Amino acid sequence: MAFQINFNASNFVSSIVSDATSAVKGAIGSTINQKLGSLGPLGKLAANFINQTGGFGSSINNRTISRAIISSNNSVSDASDWRVSISVPDILRNEGDILAPLREASGSSAFNTGNRMIFPFNPSVLLSHSATYSSVHPTHTNYAYNAYENSQVDAITITGEFYQENENDAKYWVACLHFLRSATKMFYGNSQPLGNPPVVCRLNGYGKHVMNNIPVVITNFTTDLPVDVDYIQCTINGQVNYVPTQSSITVTLQPQYARRSQSGFSLNQYAAGGHINGKEGFV
Repeated sequence: MAFQINFNASNFVSSIVSDATSAVKGAIGSTINQKLGSLGPLGKLAANFINQTGGFGSSINNRTISRAIISSNNSVSDASDWRVSISVPDILRNEGDILAPLREASGSSAFNTGNRMIFPFNPSVLLSHSATYSSVHPTHTNYAYNAYENSQVDAITITGEFYQENENDAKYWVACLHFLRSATKMFYGNSQPLGNPPVVCRLNGYGKHVMNNIPVVITNFTTDLPVDVDYIQCTINGQVNYVPTQSSITVTLQPQYARRSQSGFSLNQYAAGGHINGKEGFV
């Protein structure tokens, strides 16, 4: 009796290689887990992470990655409203009643800021742009050669006056103060999404060719509580607060453009005024 055996050499070799690879991965993973486990709490934490992600398998590639910039829908720009304003991202204005004066509201409401912190009076705004050159001084020459390095938009400083004449004005001042405090903090501890940096806002004012939808981060703010003015009472969440009837707020903003947005920048289009039609508000 004759038997016919079909032998596929390539499949046989692939099977051996696959088994050998799995064995090596398993041995390496086991050894690393043992070593990490002996290094104390941090080592055990790393070993648990490797176990949960399947060792050196492919499950790590399937992990979801959250976006670093969490305020993608914070652009609120009305062509008819030329007041200087800083948008309030969703993730901040949805928290509690203290920021209620900065939320979108109907026209009959005492507050209708359109999800923005609006400076009630025309503020003082300082804008600055710079181009950096390095000087090259060849020997025995009278004039240096300037080699271009880079350009940048410097920090934008806004100083505005706030006058509080009634309780609603006082609540608005407290909301602005609380927003600026929140916008300069990262998502730490029990925050969600944990580990994200401070939010990115949008700066608008004086028309599309001046300050149009500029993505900014708040790097600093200052305010004063003067001794020579009256203070007005307001109640927020059942808590009584006292707000000065006159105060000034200074905010320092740094433009924050995404790398992908910068890669699509066109100086030709920018020089022709086409930048106002984009989403990133190049200045």
